[in-house]
Amino acid sequence: MARRGGLIIILIALILLVVVVAAYIWLQMQGGLPGQAQPQATPTPQNLVNIVITTQFIARGSEITEGSVTTIPYPREQLVEGTFITEIESVYGKRAKYDLERGIPLTPGALVEPGAGSIVSFDIPKEFVALPIPVSSLTSVSYALQPGDHVMVIGCMLLVDVDQQFQSRLPNKLPQLLQPGPVNEPESITTGFPDGSILNDQGRTELDPTLNQSLYAVPSEPQRPRLVCQTIIQDAVVLRLGAFSSPQVAAAQQQPSPTPQPGQTTPTTTTTSLPDSVTLVVSPEDAVILNFMMLEGIKINLALRNPTDTKPIVTDAVTLQYLMDQKNIPLPAKLPFAVEPRVDKLEYPLLPSEIMPTPAP
Repeated sequence: MARRGGLIIILIALILLVVVVAAYIWLQMQGGLPGQAQPQATPTPQNLVNIVITTQFIARGSEITEGSVTTIPYPREQLVEGTFITEIESVYGKRAKYDLERGIPLTPGALVEPGAGSIVSFDIPKEFVALPIPVSSLTSVSYALQPGDHVMVIGCMLLVDVDQQFQSRLPNKLPQLLQPGPVNEPESITTGFPDGSILNDQGRTELDPTLNQSLYAVPSEPQRPRLVCQTIIQDAVVLRLGAFSSPQVAAAQQQPSPTPQPGQTTPTTTTTSLPDSVTLVVSPEDAVILNFMMLEGIKINLALRNPTDTKPIVTDAVTLQYLMDQKNIPLPAKLPFAVEPRVDKLEYPLLPSEIMPTPAP
């Protein structure tokens, strides 16, 4: 029995020894024993290069200054040539083509040279141009237009008949008919100028059914122009509503404030200027058409479109005859009675709140 007990003790001792050895090996693999100093790994030297990044938000069009950029190291082997800018002095004085957030590496494509033209020109797609047109509240969707909106351009013009050779409005002017002819010969009809300046509108001969005689009729008023409206541009993009702001324009618009006299207070006045133009992005041909329309005095109106609606718009030219036919408007009959009092001009009645009181004498 004693011998058997000794073998068990030896076996337990061997097991404990194996456990201690295994624990020591495991601790060495995990970094050594607690409190034991570990050898420092020798850092592998890397080939680095400095790249330029922004240190603050830079708005589109703003000038790059020393306080807005800095440099950070970047692995040279990962730097593609022509991507990031490495010389910080080369960006000073240039302007941001886009809004740049803080911490953005600068690339040559994100900057504009000081004399490279306006920043606005970069918003115009290739093969397109920008052209401003005059607008008002009724022709600009009540000033609701914003950059990026899609609009349809409508043009309306007044047309008159002209003499093809004279290129003047009809009817032509003719001298007054005279009947004395040569001296004391009333049956001879000639034409002439009694005082050298009397001219009458050219008329036409009409047969009077009552008298059964030919009468010479002349117009009772000048020729009435005829209105026609049609879609000129189906889809144009709004670049800006109103004037573009720039340091030069802002400085020119600044006016010196009057210096208040001692004992006087300067009243605070707030002036809001409404936009009077809209800059549209159109094709070069449409730009020439719009320029012609403005010089000809053709009225231009803008209709707002849904930006996701890119289908072509096909419309018919609208005239008075088209309106009567399409909307089934009948021509009023000539009746033996009429409304009294006579109305020659359409005006809506004024509301009581719109009637200005008559000042007391």
